[in-house]
Amino acid sequence: MRDVLRRWLGEDARVVDGLSDQELDQLRDALVAARKRQARALAIASDEAFRQMPALLRGAVGKILGR
Repeated sequence: MRDVLRRWLGEDARVVDGLSDQELDQLRDALVAARKRQARALAIASDEAFRQMPALLRGAVGKILGR
């Protein structure tokens, strides 16, 4: 668990050394939840941007984006 959090946190990884196992679990859960929220927000924003494109461009851009 500590190794995963160290990779996620990068330079701030030293902070995990002082955490208990329960605190590590809570931190991991919070980071996973934050990543899921960010992914949803990014998907919503990209869908909205796609809808704002002229219809003529959507096909080509959709192919590039893999839609």
